[in-house]
Amino acid sequence: MADTYAIIGFSNESPVVLHQSDSYTDCERFKDNYTRWGDWGGYETLALYEIAPNQSADTIHTVDSPIIAWCQYE
Repeated sequence: MADTYAIIGFSNESPVVLHQSDSYTDCERFKDNYTRWGDWGGYETLALYEIAPNQSADTIHTVDSPIIAWCQYE
């Protein structure tokens, strides 16, 4: 089974999985569309994680570092 990717949104509350796909490119496209008008949906940071078959997208942020993170205020 191949790895998948997930975009997780971080704010002052618990992280939320916003999108999950088996394609890195699909996740990049989601992020671009999600933040296109400058509205980040209340999230300060969006992060892209690679999820192995034995890992959960809901808890990956507790055991791994993101591939890339985008911050709203950069």
